[in-house]
Amino acid sequence: MLILGIDTATKTASAAVADFESPAPLVKGGSDEVAGVCGVVLAEITSNGALSHSENLMPIIDYSLKCAGVCLNDIDLFAVANGPGSFTGIRIGVAAIKGLAFGSEEDNCIGVSSLYSLAYNFYGFDSENILILPVIDARRKQVYNAVIDISEKLNFRYIKQDRIITLSELEAELNSEFSGRKIIFTGDAADMCYEEINFSGKINIPEILKKPSASALCRAAFEEYKKGGLIHPRILSPSYLIKTQAEREYTEKKLGK
Repeated sequence: MLILGIDTATKTASAAVADFESPAPLVKGGSDEVAGVCGVVLAEITSNGALSHSENLMPIIDYSLKCAGVCLNDIDLFAVANGPGSFTGIRIGVAAIKGLAFGSEEDNCIGVSSLYSLAYNFYGFDSENILILPVIDARRKQVYNAVIDISEKLNFRYIKQDRIITLSELEAELNSEFSGRKIIFTGDAADMCYEEINFSGKINIPEILKKPSASALCRAAFEEYKKGGLIHPRILSPSYLIKTQAEREYTEKKLGK
């Protein structure tokens, strides 16, 4: 099961090729089941530079395939972070995956929440009593957010589904509902949340774990694949959570505002 995954939901562009049939050599003494789930990341390229996604995404994908030693026809599953996040970034990523996958008549695509994918940066961590809070900047002191329980290590569970929420609302929720738990912020709004949200259980992490990772996306996609989540490229679509500016302007014009 060769998976090509891309994430362009934020300013970071990431592409990876992962093999989920081969055993994972770094999981010493692990069961076949654990090894199969972990898989092997054959190549991963991540860019945080000045180039736009429209400029660097296809070269990143091409180089990832070359580094992995495979071609596009070898890919079994095409995965993309389909939101929430940057509207433009999401559109570019979804369009790219649809174009790459459309040569097949089979259901070979999976759209993964960009928030859920961020949580998979912590796959396999010793995570007792820890909640992962992916946060992507939605501007005006708001974040796209979810609350995900990873206390069972290999079984990620949503406690709060993907949503948009203000920092003050998130702080109040944490202190009222999750007092006594440890939390980790990850995503491009993580630093803002660490600084502005007052909560005693915050655990700081290295910067690398706050960035989107296409290899983490591939792991999340494989879990969705096992649940029967494959869809055809024509069905794959963005998940913005809120209306785009064009949609808002059209609605206002239609209502005569």
